[in-house]
Amino acid sequence: MELSEKYSIELSNLRNAVTSFEKAIDANYDYLDSIGEDLIKNGKIQKFEYCAELAWKISKIHLEIFHGVISNSPKNVYKTMFQLTLINEKEYLDLIRTIEDRNLLRHNYKESMYQEVYDRLPAHLLAFQCLIAKM
Repeated sequence: MELSEKYSIELSNLRNAVTSFEKAIDANYDYLDSIGEDLIKNGKIQKFEYCAELAWKISKIHLEIFHGVISNSPKNVYKTMFQLTLINEKEYLDLIRTIEDRNLLRHNYKESMYQEVYDRLPAHLLAFQCLIAKM
């Protein structure tokens, strides 16, 4: 598969994932008991992790196709996008935070940390939406 074709497919996947993430964030789950609420929280976190992974990977492909830059780590991809003025400083910092939070969730599990990341999900959604707008 050509890189440009992969870019189109992955960008579409990211758009769909972010739309699904947005629906999960916006939905009302007040009627659930604590077990149901916990399951929904976990689902939202999984949607966030999936979006975070797709976002940096599509950004990596974007850099390669449109700017001839090859970068292999999420933070370096976003740093390069900032240096090329594809994203502004706030967007850069917001996207770096998505990677930091994704890494926290993967490498540690502490209830307080989990809740902090959960509370930032709406901000992460905005970061992904801004990134898509730049693509």
